[in-house]
Amino acid sequence: MALDRSILRRPAKAKRHPQYSFDFKAAAKNMKFHQLRALIAVSETGSMHDACRALHVSQPAVSKALADLEIELSVPLLVRSPRGVTLTSYGQSLVRHARAVEHELNNAREDIEVLRGSSGGTLTIGVTPVTALGPFAGVIRRFAIKFPDIRIHVLELRPAQIEERLMDGTIDFALMSRIGEPVKSRFYWELLYSTTNYLAVRTGNKLAQARSLQTLVNERWLSFDTPDDPTSFLGTTFDMHSMKPPQSVLRCMSTGLYMELAVTTDLISTWGQPAFGLRSLEGQLTRLQLKESLPDISVGLVCRDIELVTKISNSCIDMIRNACCALNEKSGQPPLRPGKGVSLPK
Repeated sequence: MALDRSILRRPAKAKRHPQYSFDFKAAAKNMKFHQLRALIAVSETGSMHDACRALHVSQPAVSKALADLEIELSVPLLVRSPRGVTLTSYGQSLVRHARAVEHELNNAREDIEVLRGSSGGTLTIGVTPVTALGPFAGVIRRFAIKFPDIRIHVLELRPAQIEERLMDGTIDFALMSRIGEPVKSRFYWELLYSTTNYLAVRTGNKLAQARSLQTLVNERWLSFDTPDDPTSFLGTTFDMHSMKPPQSVLRCMSTGLYMELAVTTDLISTWGQPAFGLRSLEGQLTRLQLKESLPDISVGLVCRDIELVTKISNSCIDMIRNACCALNEKSGQPPLRPGKGVSLPK
């Protein structure tokens, strides 16, 4: 695709670059990291001036880096307007990859610091609500005690958000729940455990005597997902029994609020087996004994590439694997083999 030179800030210089057939692989080899950093900064600030301030470089340097990047790729990356600078669809695509590159380089730098003896670093983990109610709180607690100098960030996200953040590198790895295991995935997926699901109501609710989904369809429900989502627990459950899903559903994407609503209202809620071992829920929920079967939930470790996770991430992943092995043994599931990890300096 020929470059629209009207978008360049330095048209005179652009004339020195001849037109040529676009070869992305060749262009990628010639990309410079400072060009990608300039694109990221403009994307995040929406302004050339603010991007320059964030990078501590002059505006001509940023303008040249972006103009050269556009010429190299033969596509327009930016659109200027009186309100600032926005990215074209090409720019939006490239900036996602640029963020991933920046993240991997930061990981490499962090690994080198660990090898040099540093005990610090940052760990960012994404979790879906169901996994937040599993054995991971105990893992994070033990990890924080063992490595007090590591900054830990745990983000509760929906699956689509996790995939987006894995792509741009803003999370190191994720613990994701889903119905079944993925047949194909662009990310590394490792099954940690599968859990039986139950419907439950607060203790004392008259619906505790219900024995069929059919008698519950018109009641009020609590869910992390919308009932019309065919991949959600409610959507899958009612579809597998050829029933229309309930229409009265309170959707709550906060695990803490979900737990509070489940034990203080008459809403029907869904839970994986590990949740019933939580002291905060002990005696407050009653599982429904239904004649219909419910789909199991698989909980897995997800990352871009297991070979490229940092030593910090590897240490936490090993602790997670061991905790899941113990959970599987306790529940009678086949034990998973813990992965071989890398120890951090004491």
